[in-house]
Amino acid sequence: MTTSLNFFKQYHSTVIKALGEDAKKVNAKVGSIMADNWADKAGKFDNNGEFAQSFENYLKNQLEFAKQVKVKCDDKNYSLDIKGCAICHGNEILRKEGVATACPIVQAAKYAAVKKIGRNVITKGVEKPGVVGECTIKFELE
Repeated sequence: MTTSLNFFKQYHSTVIKALGEDAKKVNAKVGSIMADNWADKAGKFDNNGEFAQSFENYLKNQLEFAKQVKVKCDDKNYSLDIKGCAICHGNEILRKEGVATACPIVQAAKYAAVKKIGRNVITKGVEKPGVVGECTIKFELE
């Protein structure tokens, strides 16, 4: 099946606008459900590298929201490098209209680490190099 980037970006931006003030709360819930869908089947990990590989496989092979995803996680730092993200294109529409953006992947990544690594996770930021669809999401593990 071929998915349409045009449809997805319109759908994402329209849903976020339709949710209005509830968008932030619903986005967080969507991310946590995505993480749960993976975590409930992922099993236990002996180290953070195994966690990163399993979560990366889920993001790439199950969610398929981006062309490239790389998850890195050590004892202190945790990041996602993303290229070709369909969600970003919908967020770009929102940004141009002055509407707050919403990315469930940030919340999914944070919740996945809390649930499977058992550590507090602090969002350090989202770096965007300028190309729509590319970002690095950075976290710190406490």
